[in-house]
Amino acid sequence: MKQICIFVLIGLLTIMAGAREKPGDPNNWGKWGKQDERGAANYIDAKSIKKAAALIDRGKVFSLAIPIDNTGPVYPGRVPPQHFMVATGADYVAGQPNTLGKMKFADDYIYMPLQGSTQWDALSHAWYDNSLYNKVDQAAIKSAPAAGGATKLGIENIKNSMVGRGVLIDVLAFKGGALPPGYMITRADIEKTLKSQRTRVKEGDIVLIRTGFVPDYFKITDPAARIAFVSGPHTGIGPDVVDWVDKMEIAGIAADNLALEVLPNPDPEKSLSIHGSLLRDLGVYIGEIWWFEELAADCAEDGRYEFFLAAQPLNIPGAVGSPLNPIAIK
Repeated sequence: MKQICIFVLIGLLTIMAGAREKPGDPNNWGKWGKQDERGAANYIDAKSIKKAAALIDRGKVFSLAIPIDNTGPVYPGRVPPQHFMVATGADYVAGQPNTLGKMKFADDYIYMPLQGSTQWDALSHAWYDNSLYNKVDQAAIKSAPAAGGATKLGIENIKNSMVGRGVLIDVLAFKGGALPPGYMITRADIEKTLKSQRTRVKEGDIVLIRTGFVPDYFKITDPAARIAFVSGPHTGIGPDVVDWVDKMEIAGIAADNLALEVLPNPDPEKSLSIHGSLLRDLGVYIGEIWWFEELAADCAEDGRYEFFLAAQPLNIPGAVGSPLNPIAIK
């Protein structure tokens, strides 16, 4: 009897371990091979990039990044970027010896969380149970730098990706220019906004969701009020958008908020679960803390919400995210 109980226990543990390795539904595990580490970036190919480049007709350029400094919004618990000068002109004025002949130099450093400004999440950033995208074991994420950080699914896998057709979905404008704190953007909101814009989403697109959260943050001048704003409810996408993302076969989805998804989740047991659905199950890249204001104004003026978008991350081997300066060109 004791032996039977042991075998039953082993069997149950095996079943539970297997369940932890399964993707949710929908998912893209194995779609591009068992060893794939690029996920939905595979939707972007040379043909789609050439088509996106043809969207450029005015040569008008928009930066979609906020400044990398200590005044911008960061997810609660993260430290804002810190910029340090280590060699300056003022040093020479104060009597710093010049050991390089006629030439003088300024030098600086920056310390920041890699997801502390406009950024992409790597597929190694978030998961549930014991497996990341494409059944990669969570143990593949190691202490950096000596052990390599994300030895699988690091941000370097898309160093030459995330370039192609961008589509702005201006939910904020569609809803009248204001969304209540913590508003959950639904699939219906997205589809109705696209219909009103007369815009179609295509395979391999990088979709941008305008919520107004980041601009509202910068309107606040009191530091304490900014902290309270960041800690409060965040407007973002809801769970039913995941199926839409899967159906559209997009490469990445970014928003002008701190977590893309609505916070807090209406179901406390599913906090930040959309990160798991997109990064772990679908291999779709998540962008956060983007800036859309000038682009949105131009799109409203000419009625065209599609553009060429270059949004490559920094080439940081083993990183689970990266800051970037996304550029939209119309």
